[in-house]
Amino acid sequence: MKPTAILSEAWRDIAAGAARALACATILTVIAVAVATFDLTGILALQHESRQWVDSAAAIHIISGGKQIDSASCDSLTRATGTTGNGGGATPIQAAGALRAAGEITLTAMPAAPLDAWQATPGFADVLGIGVTQQTRPGVWISSQLARTLHVREGDDLATTRGRMHVSAVFAWPDDSRDQRLAYAVVSPVPAGSARQWDECWATIDPANPDAEDLLNTTAIAVPGAAPATQVKQANTMLGTDPDLAGRYRGRATRIMLVVIPVAAFAIALAAVRARRIEIADDLHMGLPRGGILTTIALETFAWTLPAVLAASAVSYLVAAWAGGRANALTLTEIQLPALAAALVTAQIGAAMGVTSIRDRQLFAFFKNRQ
Repeated sequence: MKPTAILSEAWRDIAAGAARALACATILTVIAVAVATFDLTGILALQHESRQWVDSAAAIHIISGGKQIDSASCDSLTRATGTTGNGGGATPIQAAGALRAAGEITLTAMPAAPLDAWQATPGFADVLGIGVTQQTRPGVWISSQLARTLHVREGDDLATTRGRMHVSAVFAWPDDSRDQRLAYAVVSPVPAGSARQWDECWATIDPANPDAEDLLNTTAIAVPGAAPATQVKQANTMLGTDPDLAGRYRGRATRIMLVVIPVAAFAIALAAVRARRIEIADDLHMGLPRGGILTTIALETFAWTLPAVLAASAVSYLVAAWAGGRANALTLTEIQLPALAAALVTAQIGAAMGVTSIRDRQLFAFFKNRQ
């Protein structure tokens, strides 16, 4: 068969409905969207749990030791490279900073209730989630709890016995079982090199990584006659020590469900060809080459699988954007693409198997058993 004849035959079959393109595309789209949405639901649940892990300060790890922490070593932890908890090579520690006690600060409006005073290295701002803009402003940092209690916000001044202190940043620090020492305290940023010995080193490690946690021990300084720095602990243990989100993502049950999409494409294509067995057997009986028939069926199959895959991808993107935000939607859709792309291949395999299973000598048997 000439290429023009093949294209013409494929177009007539699609336009006349003989190829059942619309029905096949609709069925595959519905199945693909249902399966992809089911998997997206599981992934979004894990992402929500990951955000909870970070927002609750469970990702913050602390090593304590009175005057036994090297602030320079602590701040440099973010430059350490290695393997993250999800198996990829990256920087396992996203933020790190040193902290030390600095006595108390008494507000003139609350002379009977002094607040704890802390000093922190610049890297500590990243641990608390303080933005770059706030970090450049001179002043002190206070928690959201203290800000509500004092009815102050960023940019206000606090009248203290040490003089007026400008509030340059308010960091989120709710009462949710996390370490509450910073809840009602004033944190003053100071240069990392202002002193070598600090009390604590805080580091954000997400995902959880035991090797990265061990790096905090390298910030401790041996002081003769003093007890060694205590072991690393979490700022909040309410959610456990390691949710193993990366492992649960790789082993999620919904991931196996994605296999349904290419299998469904194979079955739909095979069924669509077998439904035309009399037509195909008749073509073979009249002497049409099987290769030409295979090419025609392949074009017709591609004509309904490609729109189905594109439609399912678009719907998956919209669902992901609606449920997880546009910034996250493309990544989530890419997870579904291998299964959707495989459907294009398995549909062709199913169609080819359907054509090759039909023989011209079966024409009269097919005709006799037709319904």
